[in-house]
Parts: sequence; C-alpha cells; structure tokens
Amino acid sequence: MRGRDVLVFLHIQKTGGTTFGRHLVRNMRLEQPCSCRAGQKKCSCPRPGADKDTWLFSRFSTGWTCGLHADWTELTSCVPAAMERRACPANRTRRHL
Repeated sequence: MRGRDVLVFLHIQKTGGTTFGRHLVRNMRLEQPCSCRAGQKKCSCPRPGADKDTWLFSRFSTGWTCGLHADWTELTSCVPAAMERRACPANRTRRHL
C-alpha cells in the first residue's frame, strides 16, 4: 500500500460482502495493518507513514459515508468529495471493486 491508490469496496447485499469487507480490515498482511478497536465498527487503515491518508474506502474503514448500501452510481459520485473532506490528496486513482 505504498502507492497513492485507494481501494473502494462496493458492498453488495447477500453476497458475503460483510465477511469479505471484515477480512479486508482484520486479516490482510500489510506493512501497516488496519487498527481495529474492540466494540467499534470502524477501523483505521492508514498508509505506512501517514495518519489520515487511508488506502481503503469501505463501511469498515470510513463507515457508510455515501449512504447505506450505496450502489455503483452513488459511490462514483460520492467518493471523490468524501476523500476531499477527509483531507486526502485528490490526484490519485480510485478503483471501484
């Protein structure tokens, strides 16, 4: 996660998306893994060497920032503005998966 890309996770109901999203923040082997506190629904997923610059945009890292179960259209229009509000650099590639 050294680059400037942000992984945007599109959650689709009834497809195992909750389990997969949880694995993204809890079980990935990264140089700087996500930090999850007991009892909290959101985890912090900063890049190595950056406190606020996140590599993951999902319900488990940013919450339902674009609305509950946001679809493709909502995410593609909402994510750039949401990342700007988080003070993340704007000139990066976003891949919606």
